[in-house]
Amino acid sequence: MGRTTPIQPPPAPLTDGAVTVRLRRASDMDAIAAASHDPQTRRWLEDGPMDTRAKLTGVARAEEAWRSGRAAPLVVADAATDEPVGVVNLQFRAEDVAALAYSVFPAHRGRGIAARAVRLVTAWAFRDLALSRLLLEADEANSASLRVAEKSGFHRLGTRTNPAPDGAAPRSTALFARTPAP
Repeated sequence: MGRTTPIQPPPAPLTDGAVTVRLRRASDMDAIAAASHDPQTRRWLEDGPMDTRAKLTGVARAEEAWRSGRAAPLVVADAATDEPVGVVNLQFRAEDVAALAYSVFPAHRGRGIAARAVRLVTAWAFRDLALSRLLLEADEANSASLRVAEKSGFHRLGTRTNPAPDGAAPRSTALFARTPAP
């Protein structure tokens, strides 16, 4: 399941004056790849770190995700310098429902960047993409991500316990949702 129509990117970068959310560029890929190897990032993500091939094809894969309607991968950049400081992605579950995922690069954590980016993307998704619902999942042990969800107006729906691979302890995931303001 997912979206069957292409996603129209924002007509201009989304910004609040501190962060900018924009399309990925080839010049962003080194920072994205480096962050994918960070141990703290690895702790929360299920997909593997970016290898050389993935780094080289990253922009083309992002463009295909937009065209296919599967996802809307974006970069979070410092509004003053345009330096990439994180990523945010809408992953479509249906034509009008998407899950929001985000990560802030290690040197930029603890500054409210993720919450700012999530609020910008949420407003754009409801306004321009006419989504009826956004979902967000965060590991129960990831207190920073839980705070981002709450600060961004998402409401907690419950918790799901996921079986762990290779005999590790099961992980609990907090489930959040948000709908457009009336």
